[in-house]
Amino acid sequence: MAASGKRLAGSSDRLSDLPDGLLHTVMSFLTARQAVQTCVLSRRWEDLWCSMPCLNIDEREFSTSAILSDSDSDDGDEGGPNCTRFEYFVINLLMFHSAATLDVFRFHSVSERKIKSADQWLRRGIKRFPKVVDIDSNCCCKLPRFGSSSSRLNRLHLSRISLDKTFTQQLRSGCPVLEDLELNWCVLEDAEITSCTLKNLTIEHCTIYHPSVLTIKVPSLTCLQLVAFSHNWDAVVANEMPFLIKATICIIRSIQILPWKLLFSLINVKDLKLTGFRVPANLHDGSDTFPVFHNIRTLLFDTCDLSDKFDMLGCFLNNAPGLEKLTLESCTLPEASKGSKTGGNLKRASLEYDYTLTFQCPSLKLTEIKYIYDDDVQKLFDLLLGAWRNLQKTNIVINKKT
Repeated sequence: MAASGKRLAGSSDRLSDLPDGLLHTVMSFLTARQAVQTCVLSRRWEDLWCSMPCLNIDEREFSTSAILSDSDSDDGDEGGPNCTRFEYFVINLLMFHSAATLDVFRFHSVSERKIKSADQWLRRGIKRFPKVVDIDSNCCCKLPRFGSSSSRLNRLHLSRISLDKTFTQQLRSGCPVLEDLELNWCVLEDAEITSCTLKNLTIEHCTIYHPSVLTIKVPSLTCLQLVAFSHNWDAVVANEMPFLIKATICIIRSIQILPWKLLFSLINVKDLKLTGFRVPANLHDGSDTFPVFHNIRTLLFDTCDLSDKFDMLGCFLNNAPGLEKLTLESCTLPEASKGSKTGGNLKRASLEYDYTLTFQCPSLKLTEIKYIYDDDVQKLFDLLLGAWRNLQKTNIVINKKT
């Protein structure tokens, strides 16, 4: 029998025979800890991890549930020994890792306590001129300054990171090829996002130090996602985005007035989703109040307040000549649709809308309505008989929300 660790006679290790570049590609799908563990496979793999261009440092691998040897620990501090082991690993990882540049640098920390060396680790990773940076820190680390290291940066995803004014300055002029920016649960000192190269922008659950107007100046943007933006944002203002294809504006916890100024910046959008909004009081003030969406093809209202007798919906339909699909999901219905006022008579229920509503949307082909409660089905039929009378080209589909 052959000795352990040696190849059998006539056998071949085809994977190890591959060039470093291909093996590094294989290792890019592994976390840093898994990549280091490949050193035991053979001499060919012994130092290969030291030059891999992807670093995926994840503290979750060092949690108690993930490490069998920690199950017999008598230490009452659940995070103590695990964090120590994690810190020891990262210190040695960065000490022996020798790649001059990185394609990907990821850092995921779940410790609620401040890790002393975390800022230093982030600086060392960023100094390797990474193309992709993905940082998720549960202790709200401060993002280091990129300087010239951002010259190759194409994608930047940050979660629970504190961002000072230098971040705004870096975006404005120091990231010449940045196309994808995602901010989740971050704290911003300067409420301005300015970039000539960004194509995808996501801001979710972020806050700012002082009440201010969130300003977005990204002329090349193709995809915009704003989710549950902070209560201490006085407003959201964006410059014109002529290449915008998809936009999602979402309020989760409460119904808010539709951000009017922002709406005018979205006129070129093709796919629009609005969640958690109600109509503004000045909807009909002036003939040019509502913007015209010439390019829009799909429109989705989710958990919006349509109890204004479809005024807001009508404004969208009458100003979207190319709209092809409309979706209404879990929206508040007008009071006039309730059974107590119709007596269950479908014709009587639709008369009010038959004479008052006029929707002009010649390209609309499909209207999908998603409901939660079975009692809503009757109300929806009552409404559709009158409100959709002149939208004869559209097919109406009613589904229960799963």
